[in-house]
Amino acid sequence: MKKQILYPFIFMLLMSITFLACKKDNEVDTDITSLEDQSQGEMTFDLVYSEVNEASENMGLKKAGYPIVTVDSSVSPYQMKIDYGTTNYVCKDGNLRRGIIWVKWTGAYRTPGTKIQITFENFYQNNNLVEGEKSIVNNGLNALGQLSFTIEVSGKITTPSAETFTWKSNRTRVWVAGLNTAARIDDVYEISGTGSGTNRKGISFTSEISKVLRVVNACTHKIVSGILIVKPENKMDRTIDFGSGACDELISITVNGKTRTISRRK
Repeated sequence: MKKQILYPFIFMLLMSITFLACKKDNEVDTDITSLEDQSQGEMTFDLVYSEVNEASENMGLKKAGYPIVTVDSSVSPYQMKIDYGTTNYVCKDGNLRRGIIWVKWTGAYRTPGTKIQITFENFYQNNNLVEGEKSIVNNGLNALGQLSFTIEVSGKITTPSAETFTWKSNRTRVWVAGLNTAARIDDVYEISGTGSGTNRKGISFTSEISKVLRVVNACTHKIVSGILIVKPENKMDRTIDFGSGACDELISITVNGKTRTISRRK
């Protein structure tokens, strides 16, 4: 199975942004908690899905032995258990994990109507407790003959310092190029949808992809165009513009009418 991951490089870089400030009279808008929690929620569940791909093969989800994988194909839907044990396991991607990821699926990944459901049992990623569910539904071909998927996440993350935040998203992912090849390097996707959550301070926020995100696997920074708006409660919107399609590291962030262009980290 080709890995169908929205790589979270933009969300990772948001964790390090400290300049999102703009003075108006004597007030300074510097709070980036919602951006940080949006970032960590996105990144956490994308990394989990990457682990599911590590435990699968080309034609649907099958036993692959990573790290300890068991599959029960006698039940419907089929079920896979990915068990990291009760102490931190250093994974191939360098992240620490312990606990169990459960995966259920109804058919082959490319088959219209197939649903993949990911849940957790005492699962920690980098010592953050991860709870909730991620579901992926194959919608079949759209009017343009492109394979479309609905991705829904409802998650809760508790940090090692006992701070908790919740995060939800509802996305449509369209596979616009690379469907008919085995290589992943030529894959291109388009992502649309919305999200919401409550950050560690108890403040709610929403997010919206106002211009479709284009993801190009051949680029170092996978998201090459599109606009994401993050709306913290009682604060100005944060607009993130990924550019016009060039394979570069530049993005623009706008807060309170002020725009800065920055370079993304690898």
